Amino acid sequence: MVVGGKAKGLLYNVRKGLILEEILVRKNIKLSCLSALVCILFLQTSYAAIYPFEIFTDNGNFNNDPGVNVWMEVSNGDNIVEFTFYNDSTVQSTVTNIYFDDGTLIGATLSIINGAGTLFAEDGPNNIPGGEEIFFDADREFNVGAEPPPSSNGINHIGIGEWVTIEFELVGGTLENVLNELNLGTLRVGLHIQDFTDGSSESAVNIVPEPATMCLLALGGLILRKRK
Repeated sequence: MVVGGKAKGLLYNVRKGLILEEILVRKNIKLSCLSALVCILFLQTSYAAIYPFEIFTDNGNFNNDPGVNVWMEVSNGDNIVEFTFYNDSTVQSTVTNIYFDDGTLIGATLSIINGAGTLFAEDGPNNIPGGEEIFFDADREFNVGAEPPPSSNGINHIGIGEWVTIEFELVGGTLENVLNELNLGTLRVGLHIQDFTDGSSESAVNIVPEPATMCLLALGGLILRKRK
């Protein structure tokens, strides 16, 4: 799918705004019951969902820094599911490795689609650093990592909209089934984030947004996908 520069820029800016909405919701700014209900009903027909990541290691000064903002969009195509990763951090950082834990519906990797400024390939049989702390056991055949030097070829916080997409075939299920596994925690996605200014690196895992916020995130993705 080819997206024009103006449309992709609009898509990026709206998604970024929706991620900020998630931060506000986590600070206990509540949506009205009516708004939440409308969003929940709309989510049932959406084509994508967006998940932020939360750092679970404590290796330096950035594990709780609000300037670290990495997230993924999960969407579908013809018998495939796509995971697209972004780094909107305001602090120096680079996403260098991506890991998948369990999940029964994704099959062999179909392809890795690199955006401008990124160069990822299938990686070696390693678990996410610190994964034992949260019982994260990566499916080694699905590991993806930035080519050397990773600080240049990973998803950097600089440069507007750096991203990478990983496509999997769907095995006996739909996008809705994959999202259910993500929401239940039976499928988890992990990131290794490097290149912090103190020399540290951290590991992060996807988190499930508040229900109303998840709907808003999906709504924004759907509206812009229909513009393409």
